[in-house]
Amino acid sequence: MSLKLRFALLQTSLLFLILLGVNFFIYYLFIENNSRNETQNIERKAAKLLLQENVVQHPEYWENPFLLKDFLVANELIRLIGPDSTVQKEIYTDETLLQRPAKFIPATGTVSKLVSTDNGFCLYVQVPVMENERQIASLEIARKLVTLNDNVQVLFLALFYTTLGALVLSVIIGYIYASLVFNPIHRLAQTMESIERSGTFRRLEIQSTRKKDEIAQLGQTFNEMIGRLEQHFEQQKQFLADASHELRTPLTIIESYARLLKRWASNDPQIREEAIEAILSESVRLREMTKSLLTLADSDERQRTEWQEFELRPLVQATAASIQLTFDREVRLDLPEEDTPLKMKGDPEKIRQLLIILLDNAIKYSQLPINIIVREQPRHLQISVVDKGIGIEKDDIPQLFNRFYRVDKARSRKNGGVGLGLAIAENIVKLHAGTLKIQSEPDIGTEVHVRLPKD
Repeated sequence: MSLKLRFALLQTSLLFLILLGVNFFIYYLFIENNSRNETQNIERKAAKLLLQENVVQHPEYWENPFLLKDFLVANELIRLIGPDSTVQKEIYTDETLLQRPAKFIPATGTVSKLVSTDNGFCLYVQVPVMENERQIASLEIARKLVTLNDNVQVLFLALFYTTLGALVLSVIIGYIYASLVFNPIHRLAQTMESIERSGTFRRLEIQSTRKKDEIAQLGQTFNEMIGRLEQHFEQQKQFLADASHELRTPLTIIESYARLLKRWASNDPQIREEAIEAILSESVRLREMTKSLLTLADSDERQRTEWQEFELRPLVQATAASIQLTFDREVRLDLPEEDTPLKMKGDPEKIRQLLIILLDNAIKYSQLPINIIVREQPRHLQISVVDKGIGIEKDDIPQLFNRFYRVDKARSRKNGGVGLGLAIAENIVKLHAGTLKIQSEPDIGTEVHVRLPKD
């Protein structure tokens, strides 16, 4: 069963239950109102019989029904019931009213009973007959409610056909409405199947009239997801192409020098030294590239380790000292006063890796001292790495975070770069819900600003 039909049937079922309750309520009110009116009419008749005609003291009324012709109408029963529930006197114009046995009901007021029989509704009303403040009998007047029975049949047919029409209309309207609601979902499913079969990325067309409803939001979310998937797919495709290209070069160099060693190394020590140096250099480069690729893949998983609160100041100081010792380059620190806490939550090892990447890039492309500036803000800490190096063209800055992208490939290869550092740095910053911005001008220098939340 389709979702549209199920929706229409569910809506119709709910409507049926509501109409059923409403119909029962209307039916009950109709019966109750009519029986109350009939009870009042019978009470007035009983009062006249007891007060005006005094039928209890005049047995001739019971022996000659003609005397009660003004009181006895068609489809009616009048009887006097004794305390032992025996019928003392009775006259009637409808024998079916005798089917209900006489029963004396001790009471100080009127007692009425609406009875449903095979012939329709009958109303029985008992009025106590008092003598010397003692009930000596009950005057019972019963009436077959012919008009009510006819009206009930008309009411039943009216309610039945009205309900039936409403249900049929509900099924039709519900199915049409369900089609309007679920057609976009059906198109979404078809688009997904098409993507699975063809391997191409497609997007849904969203009608301008439905841009604010939930179905349109679902379609927009799907399109955004497809856009991200397509972007990731293209990046992955480009990554594989770049990785294969980058790996091919050092492997080719290693293979070439290995063949050179095999052929000439025994006769020429200079060739042997050159080949060994080249193989060692490219092997180190391969190792660093593999390490960077694994780091990048690990950061892409975005699996948060257990965050911990740590002080950024000693981490920056230790990293700067390590870089100065390793590269024999001056790194200047500009930190807030010692009494200013620089606490944040995150992974200190990844923040250290981020600083090393930024400092390593600054050292490669600058011969002057590097500056690290840390500023404390209400909810963030800002780390800036500033160099006075060769700078970067404005058009190249947006591409710097792409994997294997290098502004000057020859210079980068000479410096040992593989074009993965800033991609790793960006992932570390994103993992900490921060931002990373680069400002640079050729022949002036580069500033890298990292903004990280404290919590």
